[in-house]
Amino acid sequence: MEPPPAESSPRRRLPNWNSATERRRLFWILVPIVLLAGWAERTWLSPTAIAPTEPIDTILGRGPVTRTIDDGITIEAPDDIGPSDGKTATGERSAGVGAAPETMADPADLALVRDDTVFRSADQRAWFAIWQRLQTEAAADSRPRGRKVTFAQLFSQPRSFRGRRVRIVGTIRRLQEVAAPSNALGIGAYWQAWLEPADGPASPIVVYFLSRPPGTPSGMRVEIPSVVDGVFFKRWAYQASDAIRLAPLLMATEPQSPPRITSGRGSSTIVGWALFSIAGLIATTWLALRIAATTSPPKRRSPASIDADFSDVQVVDPRVALGELTEARVQSDDAETRR
Repeated sequence: MEPPPAESSPRRRLPNWNSATERRRLFWILVPIVLLAGWAERTWLSPTAIAPTEPIDTILGRGPVTRTIDDGITIEAPDDIGPSDGKTATGERSAGVGAAPETMADPADLALVRDDTVFRSADQRAWFAIWQRLQTEAAADSRPRGRKVTFAQLFSQPRSFRGRRVRIVGTIRRLQEVAAPSNALGIGAYWQAWLEPADGPASPIVVYFLSRPPGTPSGMRVEIPSVVDGVFFKRWAYQASDAIRLAPLLMATEPQSPPRITSGRGSSTIVGWALFSIAGLIATTWLALRIAATTSPPKRRSPASIDADFSDVQVVDPRVALGELTEARVQSDDAETRR
């Protein structure tokens, strides 16, 4: 019997998904993919939870205040009515005039500043004393950093922060040039900014700058992320579209751009950990696949030919075997007849 013709190339074996080896292999392929997809979804697609801020009522709750003209620096006539017991109109007691940290103007001049009003003639001495200090620092290229504060702190504690350095972070939504009153410092105009604080609420902080950096856009609708290192002056009254409202008022040399995070606690750290995690998952997957390949059961070796398994078996043609049986039958019948 002739052996069957050998195949020119072995057929590709289909994976047996019921075997433990293939299941382990599939597991170590799919698990890293699922983990990476979950990490990417949490990192890039999930919304950032923003802590709700309590609303602050900024509407002035007493009589009308003379409105400023074109947002310039106009001075209200002196008012003899004022707090005489060391408290503001809202009942806040002074936090120790002249106490540390150092104020940017004489404590006696700062004591004449009143909150919840527009600019008054009594404010001028402290106002220009602070500008003189800021001009001196700008000429010396000095940028002292103030204490980081929030809108709520400035709004609720104006006496505590008056004349002191503060730092506020936010986005300038409006920046325009306004006229300055006549003065001996040579200041002809200011840059008035309406700053949306980063810590909320949705109420502005008014900042007056001596200058603006070159290339900074200006207008009624701008979006300039900024860090302001300035001096708190007062809780200022201004005419809004619906009512007379109050806003913290700061004085500063110029707005600064927020620093870019290049190291430390920032996006670079997140990206570094992400790359490290991806590399670890890839290495773990490769190692698991190698282990699964080495622990798989040995494959059965197929015989080279059919003759290898039937080498000890004698093959007889059926016709020859039937002929022999017929001849043996005839001989048996003849032997019986002779008897």
